[in-house]
Amino acid sequence: MDMRAEIKAMTSYLFHMDFVRYRQLFLTHCPPPMLMPKGNCICKKGVTQGWMYYLFQGTVKIYTCNSRGGERLLAFLGEDSICGLDCLDPGQPSIVTIECITDSWVTPFQPDMLKVIIQEAPDFSYDLMVYYAKVMRQLCFDAESQSINDAKIRLSNFLFLYVESNHSNTVPMSQQELSAATNCSRSSICRICNEFKALGIIRTNGRGLTVLDREQLKSFCGF
Repeated sequence: MDMRAEIKAMTSYLFHMDFVRYRQLFLTHCPPPMLMPKGNCICKKGVTQGWMYYLFQGTVKIYTCNSRGGERLLAFLGEDSICGLDCLDPGQPSIVTIECITDSWVTPFQPDMLKVIIQEAPDFSYDLMVYYAKVMRQLCFDAESQSINDAKIRLSNFLFLYVESNHSNTVPMSQQELSAATNCSRSSICRICNEFKALGIIRTNGRGLTVLDREQLKSFCGF
């Protein structure tokens, strides 16, 4: 497999369905799932500690922010995924915020519950390690992309990898959210979107956009 194909296949800004085979174990050993309405934070940077979360239904975004309120989007998680792993050490608060962008059903769990699940299903420890490696791969790819690429490549990378991993051409994000996801100014995002619209690559629709030509979009990517 060449490097271009490997990056496309293994890098993603959306994670979901990684732990579906262990769903029943979380239902058995953890508190009952609770409904978290859209807009609610299930984890807050610098505050939450000692709890991790299994996402049964819905979509959440993971981001960090600075003291001035600026956000930096890191990833999206969908059903049958785990978030909050930076709270595995109960003495360390979370370094990210996790916010529901749809109504979501989640169950919180702590390290002792995780140990019980691993004892009952030893393969879970390996699958958790693979999941963690996927997350680290995405973060490393993102850091590299942010440090050496211009705004057009950053946006192209994000849009292409998002639609590829989501198996949908729809990107339900505003230009401000795309700005946070790519660490670009909103004016740059607006300019590039207008250029892509003129080329027939995307179509804007209200608060989001639709990718019309993946191959042409891919030609602007940095991989």
